[in-house]
Amino acid sequence: MASRDEIDGLVEMLGHQVEEISATLTDTVHDHLPELEEDMRPWTLQAARANIGLIVTMMREGDDPGAVQPPPEAIGYTKEYVVRGLELSLMQRAYRAAQGVFGGIVLERLRVVTDDADLLAEAMAFFNAWIFAYVEAIERRLTDVYTSEHEQWVSGTAAIRTAEVRALLAGDGAAVDAAAVSLRLGYELDRFHVGFVVWSEESDERPGDAGALFAEMERAAAAVAKSLGAGAPLTIAEGRHLACWAGRRSEPELSRLRLPRTGARGLSVAAGTPAAGVEGFVLSHHEATLARRVAQLRGDGDGDGAVATYPDLALEALLIEDPDAARRFAARELGPLAADDDATARLASTVAIFLEEGSSFVRAGRRLGIHTNTVAYRVRRAESLLGRPVTERQLELRVALRLACPAGLTSQNRKADA
Repeated sequence: MASRDEIDGLVEMLGHQVEEISATLTDTVHDHLPELEEDMRPWTLQAARANIGLIVTMMREGDDPGAVQPPPEAIGYTKEYVVRGLELSLMQRAYRAAQGVFGGIVLERLRVVTDDADLLAEAMAFFNAWIFAYVEAIERRLTDVYTSEHEQWVSGTAAIRTAEVRALLAGDGAAVDAAAVSLRLGYELDRFHVGFVVWSEESDERPGDAGALFAEMERAAAAVAKSLGAGAPLTIAEGRHLACWAGRRSEPELSRLRLPRTGARGLSVAAGTPAAGVEGFVLSHHEATLARRVAQLRGDGDGDGAVATYPDLALEALLIEDPDAARRFAARELGPLAADDDATARLASTVAIFLEEGSSFVRAGRRLGIHTNTVAYRVRRAESLLGRPVTERQLELRVALRLACPAGLTSQNRKADA
């Protein structure tokens, strides 16, 4: 094993070269990690200087490297990664890059202390093992610092973002300093917005799984924004759903909106009309909320990947400020035709399409992919349940059918009829 004299001699030499070595390690880290901005260099230098000084002190005292406690400068360096949104893995790479170069520096200094090959090998093995244990221990402790700081940062940022958004939604858009609020939100308000809501009917059934569910909602929100040609969305948790906004310089095409299928979660999305500026931010969100309520009333949100947009549901949205009243209205207008069995639902869907097609048996049959006589038979059956012709109180009937018939029912019927 290397003698204490060789170790002490190297430690003293390192102690006199802390500044030089720290500068070399700082250059190494920034050369190897282009992700680090140049204004991060002073933080890197402080952390390198503090670590080298601590290594010298601990070696001089014969301390166990595995018992190291990170110096304040190293803790500050770690927190700076969090503030700048840098990944923990990047900091770990910084330490590993510095460790490799520091090993080379130690070898050079050892050659000054001794020219005995055996002693050199033993001393190098000792220092390599010591530095490895030091870096492993300090990384472990700094990982805890990073994780804790990141959780606090995310929580604090989310709270600020939520407060800002709620103030926007509750206030007078004309009085808002859009530039200042945009800076605090990290989301530009002076552009076109699509407000949308992501939710799952499972959220009330599996409250203990909320964290994983919201993480999945966040991923779905990012996919929705991407489908609209927008960047990262603004999202805030509202109860058991996620309120989101996607922004673009030019007006998005709502028809492009897509929600990826997630399988187990059964996520759905409801979106408002694209609109500009702070007023558009508020309006599109309000419409998305109404579209979601309509979708839930109709049962559209029960399937994975379901999409509801306000322009398609504007008529129903006018009636759902009181959902219970809307349900009573639909039940009263439809009577027995509101039954939820498959056969009655098929009749209701056929009547809805028949009326949409201008009471044309031919066009309705073509749209449904069934014979004209079948359409006529179903319409007569529906009239017998209603107790009146479907052409009477047609506006009320069409609205009631839209409230009662899920959007996907028509396509389901088409498959059943094919």
